[in-house]
Amino acid sequence: MTTALEWSGRTLMGGGALAAITNGVLTPLLPHGSAFAELASSTVFRVRMSLATVVTLCLVVGCIGLCIVHVKRMKVLGAISFLLALLGSAAAFAHEWAQIFYIHHIALTAPQALNLMENVNRPNLFDAEAAIALGGLTLGWSAFCAYMLSARVVGRTGPSLVLASVLALPLLAVAAPIMGQVVGAIGLAAGWCRLGWDISRLARAHAPARTTDA
Repeated sequence: MTTALEWSGRTLMGGGALAAITNGVLTPLLPHGSAFAELASSTVFRVRMSLATVVTLCLVVGCIGLCIVHVKRMKVLGAISFLLALLGSAAAFAHEWAQIFYIHHIALTAPQALNLMENVNRPNLFDAEAAIALGGLTLGWSAFCAYMLSARVVGRTGPSLVLASVLALPLLAVAAPIMGQVVGAIGLAAGWCRLGWDISRLARAHAPARTTDA
C-alpha cells in the first residue's frame, strides 16, 4: 500500500517534471518583447501560469514530505529552513494564482491600466509582491537544501542541483535572458524530481512489511 509520505515524494517528482515542461516548452513561446498586457492576455501565458500554480502546490506538498523524513534530526536551523521553504512555496502559489485570474483578466479588460502598473519607475507594491514571492521561493529552498546537505538524510544530488541552479540563474539570465532562465529553471526542476524520488525511496525503505495470515 502506498503511504502518504510516498505520495508526497511522487507529488514532488510530478511537480519537478511539470516545472521542466512549463519552463522548457511554454516559457519560450511567450510573446517576449511585447507590452506586458499583451503578454499577460495571451493563451500561452494563462496555460503557463496554470501549470506553474500546480507546480508550486506540488512544492508545498513535497516540502512537507522532506520535513517528515528529516524530523528526527531536525533542530532549530533545520526547522527555520523548512519554514522558509514552505512559506516561500506558498507565496509563489499565491502569486501564480493571482496571475491566472486577476492579472490575465486585467490584461483582457484594461490593458492600459496593467501597462501603467508594470511601467512605474519607482518602488511599488505590484513589484514588491512578485519580489517577495520569487525571493521567498529561492531563499527558502536554498536554505532548506543547504540544511539537507548537512543532514545527509537524502542524497546529495537533489539539494546540489537546486542550489547550483539558484546560484546560476542570475548569471544565465544575464548571458541569455530567455534561454538562460529556461536552463536554470530546468535545473531546479531536476533537483525537485530527485528530491521527490529520495522521499519515495525512504518511504518504501521504512514501510512496515506486509504480513499475511496462514
